[in-house]
This record gives sequence, structure tokens and C-alpha cells, in this order.
Amino acid sequence: MNKEISEASISHFTLQELITMAGGESRPGLMGECIAASTDSHMEAFRFPCRINAFIIGVGTEGESSGLVNLQEFTIRKDTMFIFAPNSILQAQSVEGMKAHVMAVSCDFMKRINIDTKHLLPLLLQFASRPSLEISREESQALRNFISLIEQETKGPESEFSAEIIGGLIAGTVYKIGEILQRYLTEHPEVENPSHNRANEYFRQFTQLLSEHYKQERSVGFYARQLCITPKYLTTLIKRISGRSGSEWIDNFVILEAKTLLKYSTMSVQEIAYYLNFPNQSFFGSYFKRNTGMSPSQYKAKQ
Repeated sequence: MNKEISEASISHFTLQELITMAGGESRPGLMGECIAASTDSHMEAFRFPCRINAFIIGVGTEGESSGLVNLQEFTIRKDTMFIFAPNSILQAQSVEGMKAHVMAVSCDFMKRINIDTKHLLPLLLQFASRPSLEISREESQALRNFISLIEQETKGPESEFSAEIIGGLIAGTVYKIGEILQRYLTEHPEVENPSHNRANEYFRQFTQLLSEHYKQERSVGFYARQLCITPKYLTTLIKRISGRSGSEWIDNFVILEAKTLLKYSTMSVQEIAYYLNFPNQSFFGSYFKRNTGMSPSQYKAKQ
């Protein structure tokens, strides 16, 4: 089946396309890997579900916007920090004069920045289910200052030091977010703190592999083999870090994709079943009902 047709209802935006949508011009090299803006919201462009292949970090400064990230509701208003992971399914539902300071960074550029993920990853994992978070006025201003500096640097001509300057500013922004999340955890001790150990790196690699292969591979054994560890060990560490089993993570990825296609696409249940690599519609229907309590047709009829 033609994948371009099957995913036609869920748009994919590259960072270059996002730059164009924000009113900029296509930019080569480093300047095409990062965008920072402190202008009116362009959320109208995301009225329909889409994926953006970039990290998006920002803070609201005025008005309000609500929407869905991976079918989970979020609200952005003044002094609200938001973080969207690459290829999250984003849809804006309401935009009321919303403005924000926002930066979007390509996955490749983020990988090249020397950030200590050992300390940051556990914090980010704890907030994976919270795409937006209200922060203090001082914290909001600090993030806005960082993003404004990045915007200033990306608008100027690229020099031999641009990568280091912009990379340093982005790293500073990410560390500031870590500081904000750490403060939140201090004030909210009820939020569980996962272990800080090597298992976090395995979990990060597992989720990365899962995002790439979930349409074809639904076996914990497959991901364990990719990581060169046993399925039992992978299952144990995933459960310890996230509170959910490896199978639950796999099912969540598959069901999220299935729900999105059932809700937004014109694909039939059979087409979705084949697209997600099920042998037939019956297998897909049983899998979907086991995880959601309803059949694909019932879910589609509810939307």
C-alpha cells in the first residue's frame, strides 16, 4: 500500500518547512537546523494533526492556546513552558491571541550539542506525560531571554563560531529547563524520581528504537536483541524506570498511531491493519479491543 496516501491526513513538517511557515526563507547549513522566534503564534497552521521532525521548546507570553499532543490535551498560556518531542502528533484546537517565545531544533543538531543527558534524561522522563507546565515569572523570563539570544544569533550571518555560540545557547536553555524541572520536583515530592543509572541510557535507546520500528515490530525480544541484552533484563529495567512494561510501551505506540489514523484519516480499518503490519483485520481488531475496550469501528464511530 502507498504510505504517502495512507498518511495524507497527518502532515509531516521538516524544520525548513517550519521556518518557511514562520515567515522566513529556506536556509542552508547550520541556520537551517534551528529556528527561534518571539512573534505571534502560528498555531493556526496546526489546526489539523501533523508531525514536526524537531525538538520544540517554548514559553507562553500572552493569550491562550489549547490542543493535543499524541492525543493528550495541553494548554499554553502566559508563563507556561512547553516541550514537544520530535515527531509527536500535534494539533491545535483553539488559539486566542496566543503569543510565545519558541525554538525548534533539528534532531541532528541536538545530538551534536554536548549535553549531559545522564542528569537530564531522568528529569525529562518524569515529565514525558506533561507537555506543558506552569512556571514562575522569573523562570519564564529566563527562558525568554535564552530564546531571544538564539533568535538574534540565527538571524545574523553564519560565522565560523556560529555553531558553538548557538549550540551553547541551546545547551544553556536545556539546562535551564532541567533546573526548572528539578525545582518543580522539590516542591512536588509526590512525583516519583526514577533511578539515575545506566538503565536510563538503555531506556532512552529503547524508546528511540521503538519510535522507528513500532509499525513493524511488536516484540520485546526484537528490541532486546538490538540492545544486545536479554528480554528479561530489558523488561525489568523499563518497568523500574517508567512504571510500565516494555509490552505496554509498544502497545501504547501502536494504539496511538491506530487511534490517530482512525480519528483523522480516510483509511479503512483493513487499510490501517495492513499499514500497522497486522496479518489481517481480525488480528488488528482483537489487538485494538484488548487495549482499548472497543473495536476499531466503535472507536471510529465515536469520533
